[in-house]
Amino acid sequence: MYIKIMIQMDEFEKDYFEKLKKLARGYTNKRQELAKSRIKMFAAALTRQLIDEGEKFDLILSAGNSGLFMDKITEMVYERLGIQTPQRIILPIFRFKDDSGKIALFDNSVLGKMLEEKLKNLPENSSVLFIDDEIMQGITVKAALELILSERPDIKHLEALIIAEHHFFEWHYKIPKVSVIFFAYSRLIQRLNGNIGYLVPPDLYSKILPFIPEAISYNHAMAIVIGGGLKRIGKDGIPYFDNKAEEICMQKIPGFKQIKDSLLNDIKVLVVEGINEYKKGEIKFRF
Repeated sequence: MYIKIMIQMDEFEKDYFEKLKKLARGYTNKRQELAKSRIKMFAAALTRQLIDEGEKFDLILSAGNSGLFMDKITEMVYERLGIQTPQRIILPIFRFKDDSGKIALFDNSVLGKMLEEKLKNLPENSSVLFIDDEIMQGITVKAALELILSERPDIKHLEALIIAEHHFFEWHYKIPKVSVIFFAYSRLIQRLNGNIGYLVPPDLYSKILPFIPEAISYNHAMAIVIGGGLKRIGKDGIPYFDNKAEEICMQKIPGFKQIKDSLLNDIKVLVVEGINEYKKGEIKFRF
């Protein structure tokens, strides 16, 4: 299946976005502070759903490199709130492949077998929490939900609640048996994407890159440091999470284990702050 990504700009927008590019460069040294803010806001948004709204989920679903670290953050929120964490699944979903110069959707149906055993106890009427650092077209969550339905055709209804940073997200898909609810933990700041990944210090990222050249973004580095892996496609064409990326960093980067533990502790502190600031009314949401 091929898709067209159309972003049509008039002259005003072109000029505006060119100026935004230059403006965004001036915030490079502040990206880690933004990452900390976004982690707190995510923790607050999830707390709102679990405590104020009383949501109970049968499954927590995440995907891709960002799923590796968002899953860890979610687990910390549940633990801090004293709520038992439901089953969690992280899928190594790929959104696109390059096919003769065209943008084509990757066929993620090959991941179905890894879900077969994990989904056997999922109720016929299920509530699923899908978490991501940011969401735009919803291609990943669509693929994840379709995988569930393909492996559990007896499912009668899936209610999917999405928590992610809002990047002009709109749900364009009609999937039988599925309803979608979206809550943004923060809004898009133009030209500043992949914000949570920037919790990784620049000096650590520069040490990772020579050994893991595929880590082309801070999100990739965050997946390795916090999530312990990196999404790849095997020789058999099946996506998987490669834990060797973390092993290489452990071997090649002095003090990597201590740095990882320190960042995990930093995230725990940020989660606690986000929960407390929400409870005190310092972080507010309007929907």
